Amino acid sequence: MADTSAAMTDTSTAMTDTTMAAAAGDTSASATADGAVAIKDFSFTPKDITVKVGTAVTWTNGDDFAHSIESGDGSFDSEKLDSGATFSHTFDTAGTFKYRCGIHNSMTGSVVVEP
Repeated sequence: MADTSAAMTDTSTAMTDTTMAAAAGDTSASATADGAVAIKDFSFTPKDITVKVGTAVTWTNGDDFAHSIESGDGSFDSEKLDSGATFSHTFDTAGTFKYRCGIHNSMTGSVVVEP
């Protein structure tokens, strides 16, 4: 039986530069994603996320410290999120929505919502 594995292309491990940066913990990366944002090590990953209108973005606190999500325009705000807690918001309007942790103001991010 001939070995055809060398002729096959493995696309299952292909990653974009943005995905690789986010996987490596680069919180400066901007990513197009399914709406998942991790809170870990006092940062949002990805820091900037791009989603389509109608997408729910869910923040999950992976730190041992409480955090909160506070939008710059007041359109969405969470309660205090203890370790393991989540907060979701569905974005029904296109635009850029900046947010920060209401407890740790140096933690910032944005959600870019495309039509």
